[in-house]
Amino acid sequence: MAKMLPKRYISEKAVKRALKIDSFRNLSKDKVMQFASMIPYTDKEVAIAIINQFPIFADFGKTAISCYVQMCDNILNRNQEVQNAAVQGYQTILDTLSRRMERENITEEERKNITEDMIRVADKIAEIDRQNKKFLERMWSGVIYGIPIITGIVGAGIGIKSAISGGELPQIEEDDNNE
Repeated sequence: MAKMLPKRYISEKAVKRALKIDSFRNLSKDKVMQFASMIPYTDKEVAIAIINQFPIFADFGKTAISCYVQMCDNILNRNQEVQNAAVQGYQTILDTLSRRMERENITEEERKNITEDMIRVADKIAEIDRQNKKFLERMWSGVIYGIPIITGIVGAGIGIKSAISGGELPQIEEDDNNE
């Protein structure tokens, strides 16, 4: 049976103290992230009441997805740069081999060796292309699964029964009235 987490935040006041804020309106992204990590430890009704107080929580999902898409774009751009550099390097080798092949005073054996070298370089270019296609396929899978996961985490945050990140929760000071 799954272990139930103790509800450490049983009032809005306790959550505010833990976040070190006076109001739930206009929270920073950091505070929203901090609150999201606290949801599993917050009483369900309290969490719902808090979420209703700050409209930025819905925007949090949009922001998270936007950041994820930007990260994917950066990875893809960097991948393209690296792939182009590798192909350009191999193209330089092919150009050099081609110039060697054009010389008139080479033997048939040298011609054969140059041709084999050119074929090996072309095979390496094809391998780079295959690896890149596999990489892009993994990236696409990440996008297909990543966005719904981010959306699901935000949307289902209230029902989470275990901490996702395993990080430290903000500590609250104990009160005599147990808020």
